[in-house]
Amino acid sequence: MARIQLRVYRDPGQVEVFLNIKRKDNGYEKRAAIVDTGAQVSLLPSLLMDVLAYRLSERGSFSIEQAGIATQAFEAIEAYVTVFLEDMSGNRTDDFEMRVWFAGTREVLLGFDGILERCVLHLDMPNLTGYLEYNL
Repeated sequence: MARIQLRVYRDPGQVEVFLNIKRKDNGYEKRAAIVDTGAQVSLLPSLLMDVLAYRLSERGSFSIEQAGIATQAFEAIEAYVTVFLEDMSGNRTDDFEMRVWFAGTREVLLGFDGILERCVLHLDMPNLTGYLEYNL
């Protein structure tokens, strides 16, 4: 069972972990990723499509309309990538494949599908600590 420590911040309130994504040259692109418990699918910047190894899904390109505080829409491309999670101490998960949406963003967001559904999220905001416990 892998335990990946999270970086927890109060202002702004967010939780991060390193996401290592397989590149076309078989190396890995390391990005700080925000754990987003409200995201259905993980989101990656579309600019990374030039360097990352990915497999397009049958859905391909599509438009997403979101409700919430500010209704907004954006275009995305659905694909599958190979990744592993890592913390500041070098603890890591095994490689696994996950579904992502490439979109016009600078942020990397980790959502439920393929990531959060595989683990237990432990978060202690008063003490600014947390970890993901994986059973991969």
